[in-house]
Amino acid sequence: MKLCSREQIMKGLKELVPEIDFMRTTDEFNGKQGGIWTSGESLLIYKGIPPFNATLEYGDILLSDNGDTDPKHEGMKVKDMYVCGIHREIYNWLEEQGWYPEWYDAGTLLLWKNTGKHKTDSLKVIQNNPYGKDDDISEEVLRRLNEPLREKP
Repeated sequence: MKLCSREQIMKGLKELVPEIDFMRTTDEFNGKQGGIWTSGESLLIYKGIPPFNATLEYGDILLSDNGDTDPKHEGMKVKDMYVCGIHREIYNWLEEQGWYPEWYDAGTLLLWKNTGKHKTDSLKVIQNNPYGKDDDISEEVLRRLNEPLREKP
């Protein structure tokens, strides 16, 4: 895995998704240095579907219904083309460059260099963290929601 600079990732992402019109640094978003801030709500299309989609409300639609004619995708649903709300090809590209995505909320996508310092540096951590992240409120909310379930015999 190579470790690309922020500028290289921004340039490469613009080449992958030419219509992308909003990319800033995380320094501007929340003061954390080194990341990229972009939108998950833009009306961008990458190979027939949005490149970023946190909610996948239409995830059960077949790719072929969106005009995908790739025989390898026959019978696949839109949701099958996403990893953590990122188009699978873009996610793989980011990973190959040494970067990973992190949703701030459904409309705000942050991209980070995979340095080993962040708690969500790997897909395994992202997918296997059903109790929220230690550094945000989701862990406490989920803990409180699960308390009544644990108390029942």
